[in-house]
Amino acid sequence: MFVALLAALAFSVPGSAEQLVPVSLPSKDKAPTIRETPPRGGEATPAPRKRFFGLGIAFQNRGGTQGIALDQVVPGSPADHAGFSVGMIIVEIEGQSTLGRTGEDCTRMVHEAEGTVSLKYYDPLTFKLRTRTLSKDWFPLPN
Repeated sequence: MFVALLAALAFSVPGSAEQLVPVSLPSKDKAPTIRETPPRGGEATPAPRKRFFGLGIAFQNRGGTQGIALDQVVPGSPADHAGFSVGMIIVEIEGQSTLGRTGEDCTRMVHEAEGTVSLKYYDPLTFKLRTRTLSKDWFPLPN
């Protein structure tokens, strides 16, 4: 009865010559469409890339008689920009020998260094010992 009464009511619009505007409620037969999430576009939103602060290198599990080899060099990292590559033999980190050390020891040595890290390594082209000082920096990790 209330719905029928509202449907029959009208109100006047101010400023008009008492023109009546009909008022009605939504039908009970069809429920309104409610979306809980916005509609999706064609492409998915990419996941945010994680960032890391360091040199971007990983060492093999155990060093050999010459030093410890690099197991990974992250693309876009300070080590990658300096020309380091997988398989390079690192002889010293911050003046400490890597002979017989584990990869965890060498990683700890790099982490303990402040802002720059001095690495002595065998140049893969000339097989001569070289020393390079790298600055730690932020870089994106690959997905």
